[in-house]
Amino acid sequence: MKNEKCVNITGLDTLDMPQIVRLELSNTCNLSCPHCRHHSPQKKADDNYEYYRRPIHMTEEEAGSIIEEVAPYKASFTLNAANEPLTAKAQLFAIRKVKELGLAGLFNTNGLLLTEKIARFLVDIEFDSVNFSIDAMTPETLKKARGISTLDKLIEKVELLINERGERMFPRIGVTFVKMDYSYHEIPAFLEFWKKRVDVIRISGFIKALRPDISILPGTTKEDLPERVPCKQLFREILIRANGDVTPCVISAERTNIVVGNIFKDGGVRSVWHGKNMQKLRELHNSYKWGQISYCAQCDFWVESFDMKDEERDGFLIRTPSPYTTFYNVKEKLDNWNKNLHDRQGMAGLS
Repeated sequence: MKNEKCVNITGLDTLDMPQIVRLELSNTCNLSCPHCRHHSPQKKADDNYEYYRRPIHMTEEEAGSIIEEVAPYKASFTLNAANEPLTAKAQLFAIRKVKELGLAGLFNTNGLLLTEKIARFLVDIEFDSVNFSIDAMTPETLKKARGISTLDKLIEKVELLINERGERMFPRIGVTFVKMDYSYHEIPAFLEFWKKRVDVIRISGFIKALRPDISILPGTTKEDLPERVPCKQLFREILIRANGDVTPCVISAERTNIVVGNIFKDGGVRSVWHGKNMQKLRELHNSYKWGQISYCAQCDFWVESFDMKDEERDGFLIRTPSPYTTFYNVKEKLDNWNKNLHDRQGMAGLS
């Protein structure tokens, strides 16, 4: 079934169904990274942390109903959001379901819970993509970024999947580095180290909690921003929490009181996608009235809406969708690269 446009209004069009589904199968994480917008010690001490105080795991039946509803429209799935995916009870079920229905999928993980059995499963089922959040080249920097210092353990987990894959094509394996003031100097060494091991390296700018501010990215100022446009996230993707709640985008996901509907209570994905709450947000964006939406007014993440920039250098196909993200695709390892999947998903680096 073709994912056709069904609403024509000035600006961006609403697809019949989302082309990207970010599915949070559990609200849990095995780490408390200092800068995490969801599980940091500071967040856990906040009164608004209530959603994360009690573990919530989507059931296989619930996950299956979502995947099956969207499958005819050939959406791609990111099987994590504000969580560590390998803590989710239905994670392996969802991975299998996605592939059985002929869909593309990926997830971002800290990797610590990866086992030989899971690695073999991912290779055997030919899952599309797994991305490991590393963020450091030294144990000292890793401690600042992730709250742990066992960098050798993270490297070991990435190499476990690399070795299990061997000469096979999938999954595409990547690592991520989030730029911080204390770690920025390690990026050249990070690129050189992982270039010899993985297929892609993602360098991401830190997304400020609540109100992403592009001026905190090294070398970027507000003056560098183009003229503001409607944010593509509202028109192309849906983020579903473990309890079925839908939040407008990856940025609003950290505020658990921002809900536009519930998949399990409001009639499924299509019903929420075309619900009055989502449509109202889209209408405001297409009318250039995003300032009337509290969480959109001061957000700079809309800049991701512009076209991809390409460059070939140092053995990489470098693709930059926005100042927040750069993908360093290793040129000699492009056989398993799906441009539509690997560039349009995983930009927020939520794991």
